[in-house]
Amino acid sequence: MRYMIKMRYMKKSLWRILPVALLLFYLLMGCDNHSEEKSKSSALEPVVARLKWLPGVTYIGSIIAQQAGFWKEEGLDVTIKPGGFEADPIKLVASGAEQFGITGGDQLLQARANGVPIVAIFAELRFSPVGWMSLQESSIKTPHDLIGKKVGTMAGTNVEPMFDALVAKLNIDATKIKKVPVTFSMAPLFSGQVDALPVYLHGQPVEVALEGKKIDTINPADYGIQLMGNVVFTSEKLIKERPELVNKYIKGLLRAWQASLAEPDKYVDMMLKVTPGLKREIELASFKAMRPFILGAGPNEIGLMDPAQWQQTFDLLVHYAALPSGLKVEEAYDNSFIKAAYDGK
Repeated sequence: MRYMIKMRYMKKSLWRILPVALLLFYLLMGCDNHSEEKSKSSALEPVVARLKWLPGVTYIGSIIAQQAGFWKEEGLDVTIKPGGFEADPIKLVASGAEQFGITGGDQLLQARANGVPIVAIFAELRFSPVGWMSLQESSIKTPHDLIGKKVGTMAGTNVEPMFDALVAKLNIDATKIKKVPVTFSMAPLFSGQVDALPVYLHGQPVEVALEGKKIDTINPADYGIQLMGNVVFTSEKLIKERPELVNKYIKGLLRAWQASLAEPDKYVDMMLKVTPGLKREIELASFKAMRPFILGAGPNEIGLMDPAQWQQTFDLLVHYAALPSGLKVEEAYDNSFIKAAYDGK
């Protein structure tokens, strides 16, 4: 897969518990033991939403929209399914098999460049949380401190163009930084294989800090390098033929994000009821660390996509990731549904 997919800290134990956890997730998200509720749900329109990766706090908006009944109040019976290597949201939504999905903004642009007719309709993370983590003893506080150091790289992911853009913008001589290929494990950092490791800033650094380890992080956004983060998308066909369905979906999703941000403890606990195996302390801390990525300039902008942000993402990918320059970036996203949700329409 071309761009970075979140894999929660690839430990062997994950693959032992994964089948059970996913089975419980499916059962809990779809369980309905009351005949009255069953009769009510029969009047709802069935919809399928595909996450980018495994269920967790990154996708709390979708999970809460379903569990708190926000989508049901819009007349929708939404089934949430986890993403993964064998469950690509872009392919499933583009084929019409499913209605909505979550992917990275950079992945969406690449898909459109390949002729896939999908459109972003809601920004869950207004800019990418990809950054770099180092041990405090390495004294890496800024990108300039990477000179002479070993930095983890992930070829074929959005880590590469972001790193290249960062060092270029700061006039850092990239030849003085040793790139070391890494996977999704944190082991290379603690073994000394690398001095700085690419991470999701609301993920691995939070977990490591909770374990009492002293770390530093570099956030490319602090230096003006901001790729679009996760976006909710659908097909051009659904937008054209069923705009009222898209509108209902976004209204319920917006309410879920607003509620979760207003009462994080309450809604993280609600999420944990249907995401077995996750630790409350980590998920709650990770969600709080997500706030700047969700809110952007202010709470009234939840979900809205910034045209300048899309343009920067496009320009960066054209320059550093060989994205075709002829792509019409303004056709890749549609803010009309989130604006309608704010207007109460």
